[in-house]
Amino acid sequence: MQKRRFALVLLSFVFLLTIFYPSSNSAAAAADVPAPQATLLTEVQPLGEVVSAVVLKYSTNIDGASLSTSSFQVQSVLNDVYTDRTVTGVYTNDTGAITNRSTHGKYVVIELDAQDKNASTLTYDSTSAVNRINPLNYYISQKKDIATSKKTVVPASAQAIKATDKVTPIVDDFQKNTFENKAGFKLNYFTFEPKVEPGKTYPLVVFLHGNGERGDGNGVNLLANAGAVTWASPEQQAKHPSFVIAPQSPIDLEHKFIWADEPRNSAVADLVRETALKYPIDTNRIYIVGISQGAMGTWRLLEKNLDLFAAGVPIAGLTNYEKAVNMYAPVDPAHVEVLKNVPIWAFHAADDTTVSPKNSEEMVAAIKAQNGNLIHFTEYEAGMIKPTGHFSWVPALQNPDMIEWLFAQKK
Repeated sequence: MQKRRFALVLLSFVFLLTIFYPSSNSAAAAADVPAPQATLLTEVQPLGEVVSAVVLKYSTNIDGASLSTSSFQVQSVLNDVYTDRTVTGVYTNDTGAITNRSTHGKYVVIELDAQDKNASTLTYDSTSAVNRINPLNYYISQKKDIATSKKTVVPASAQAIKATDKVTPIVDDFQKNTFENKAGFKLNYFTFEPKVEPGKTYPLVVFLHGNGERGDGNGVNLLANAGAVTWASPEQQAKHPSFVIAPQSPIDLEHKFIWADEPRNSAVADLVRETALKYPIDTNRIYIVGISQGAMGTWRLLEKNLDLFAAGVPIAGLTNYEKAVNMYAPVDPAHVEVLKNVPIWAFHAADDTTVSPKNSEEMVAAIKAQNGNLIHFTEYEAGMIKPTGHFSWVPALQNPDMIEWLFAQKK
């Protein structure tokens, strides 16, 4: 009799436990929450685009307090090699944007270390001397239980989720177009449009990329450095709303100097003129900025189109490229005579071994010798520019004095 009574008490106790302390089967019921959708967030930094975060979109709100940097594993796959990304932060919000934290939301943001060796979306192909866009294969695994805002458990899972979408702020606001001049030469280019108010006109910034950003309209000229996106960033648009166009040179070996040679040089000028007619552009405030090969094109376009550009910023380039030997060419006095009254801010690094800084130094000195007082020159000390002295556009494009100076120039 006592045994029966004891058994009944034990069964009652177990029953109460199942009510107040749900079993693993009860927690597993939370697995009804569907697998989230995964989106990559990328960011164009001064040295190129990186995958900076993964955003998981759930069907229900997730409790941010249940998350930690060990909740998820993120792996990238390139050439069949799986490599872990370093997770630096995990939090929830209701927008899917980086840094917008909240206590709970349907989005889980997994921030990643931009210094990871596999963070970049690009690989430089030394054979063709261009940046190639990597296939972005990312897999996310939930390694620990997390909770919904209702405190139900979403258990860890061995099933990895593949990221299926990609969002790149600023770059996604550019529209791809193709320009064809009267001679039939076609040029891919990308256009950024500011928020336009009726009756107003806006400056136009033309950005010319370097040799490594050639392509077939793949947009690598927007991704390999911050050259184009600098001018379209929310910060710059708030101060200086402007149109931006970024032509992309095709890949071929016919023209060594991609923006200075024909037919590209005149095609860019024709594209600028067409853009000025198509949009509400202030034709007294058209600016051109170029890096490396783009700087060579900038010098030449300024020289040949005095009626078109209000100012130019050539970075790590040269002028008299036809006479170049080991990327140095003596100054042509004819170029000096034409450019001495053009507002120009040139940049170079003293230890640039790709394009000799003597090109900029001697051109600036020659212009000043002809009483040209509209020329500015910044030369960075040896060792200042990383990873190589040729990349002087990294600090130059972030120079607030240059940016304010440029937008102040008018024809």
